[in-house]
Amino acid sequence: MSRKFALLLTLLSVLFIKGQDLDYFSELSNPLGFGDSRNNAMAGNMIAMSGSLTALAHNPATAGLYRKDVFSIDANSFGSRNRNSSGGTIGNSAFVNIGSAGFLARNPDDGWHFFFTYNTEQMFRARVRNNQANSGSILSQLINNANGTLPQYLSSVGAYEDMLYQVYGIDHNANTGEYITSANLNDVNTKHLYFRKGMKNRWTAGAGKGITQRFYVGGSLSIIHSFETVEVEHEEMFNETSDLTNFTMDEWWKNSALGITGNVGIYYRPIQSFRIAAAFELPSVLGFTQEWETTFLAVRPSIQANSLTQVGYGEDYQWSMMTAPKFSSGITAVAGRFGLCTVNYAYTPTAAGRMFTKNEQYLNPIIDSLLTPLHTIGAAAEIRLGVITLRGGATIINSAQTTLGQQIQTGLGASIKSSSTSYFVSYGRIIRNKQYFMYSADYTNAVSYSNSLSVLSTGVTVKF
Repeated sequence: MSRKFALLLTLLSVLFIKGQDLDYFSELSNPLGFGDSRNNAMAGNMIAMSGSLTALAHNPATAGLYRKDVFSIDANSFGSRNRNSSGGTIGNSAFVNIGSAGFLARNPDDGWHFFFTYNTEQMFRARVRNNQANSGSILSQLINNANGTLPQYLSSVGAYEDMLYQVYGIDHNANTGEYITSANLNDVNTKHLYFRKGMKNRWTAGAGKGITQRFYVGGSLSIIHSFETVEVEHEEMFNETSDLTNFTMDEWWKNSALGITGNVGIYYRPIQSFRIAAAFELPSVLGFTQEWETTFLAVRPSIQANSLTQVGYGEDYQWSMMTAPKFSSGITAVAGRFGLCTVNYAYTPTAAGRMFTKNEQYLNPIIDSLLTPLHTIGAAAEIRLGVITLRGGATIINSAQTTLGQQIQTGLGASIKSSSTSYFVSYGRIIRNKQYFMYSADYTNAVSYSNSLSVLSTGVTVKF
């Protein structure tokens, strides 16, 4: 096993532009997310509403509306399904966790209401299978990169090029300076499996107060924790060859981030049946720690087996970034005890995000040119039938990458109130187009698929 920390940095910088990381950057700024059961049923349209501790994290001014102390906890069951363009399932996964928990406490002396909430905002769950017959090989691009460089200097080109030579996947022609292989790289059968898991969590502490009986203000501070683990299994079988028969690449990497952001909000009730609210969320500043390990295996009958495996890995590589700020607004019309309806709009200038670390700053011009602002429009409604309340909502957002089209979040739910306790159940779903750049001969040809991320939530809220 050989350490290739610095070399893998060079490689990952190349993959950052072409691969999954641009998607990951835009995903961290994505307003669509989950939380407690009521929020999920309303598809997140609660900027101008109270009654959800998740909503407090987005507009802390609504904390001033509570007349009692509150404790709430919700459990979520997530499911993710990926379908290709023909409708076939190419991977699915599931996960159960505490989706939201928190409390609100009133201070009768000065009118400030303080709260603390935990929310699972986003789930990173993906299993993508992509098998191809008679296609190209990853070796083609590595050979093109390596050509003209002596074997002892391949490490300066990239870790993968060096590792491929070390496992005898390619040979060096001293006369031409080029690298060659015994297999036809245009007639390859490929098996590829990509598995990703992780989540984005938010811990929020804040306060809200009624300046008057009609006007409320609030502020909060949030700690954000995002993490993901990715595993890739890539195998190539060469149909036409005089020696090299198989090539396998196994990868594992982990990203873990800790960040901070702030939020301020206002809530105005000009008349009892009409509310207006707005909130501004500061950019999230995130610091990442990354680890990875890559294994190459080549099968050549002419070479001893124990010399055909090479492992490279890196530990504790650190980098930092800033997501875009977000402006949210909403209006709510209340029909007495019968119900209510609300409309929300949010604007996120995705390209305002920045990469801070020197090795990643080259990505900033790409962010400026490829990512567009996000416009989120949604509506939701509640109908009260005695102790039972029915609710539902829908939200539409354009993707930061225009080629991926719109994303849609929907939700349905119900609750039952018994004295000071309310029981909630809801179902929510986010449908979006995604892309995955398989390690193939051409990084510009993405594997496009549709992702459906659903959540079944149940929770309880106690007022005392």
